[in-house]
Amino acid sequence: MYRRHYQDSPVFSEVVPGKHIIYVNDKNNCGIAQITVYVFGFPNFFTPNDDGQNDTWNILGVDPGIFKASAIYIFDRYGKLMTTFSAFQPGWDGFYNSNKAVSTDYWYLARMTDLNDETIEYKGHFSLIRR
Repeated sequence: MYRRHYQDSPVFSEVVPGKHIIYVNDKNNCGIAQITVYVFGFPNFFTPNDDGQNDTWNILGVDPGIFKASAIYIFDRYGKLMTTFSAFQPGWDGFYNSNKAVSTDYWYLARMTDLNDETIEYKGHFSLIRR
């Protein structure tokens, strides 16, 4: 059972990736409305050193029951395509052509397609850290 916590601000912080139901309670006691939202997590970094933590980079919170397809493209700082994968695969392991990619920032383009065939694009960057 989830606890309902009403607030005046429409801003939510530190929300974990995944499916969430938002309830809107009218201040004039006219009722409660609800919407379902999906929050994706885009990690700021990963450390592919085979220690079992953060060894791959992928988007978090993608529900295959809601999103039927995804395509994630990873680029280096010069715009070279490093890899392509789906959110339903393990993710990028930090290799390019069987060689370790260098520690630096990389950019992603993620295309998520829902069951209604609506596609949304997300762009951003993250760091690959090797130690």
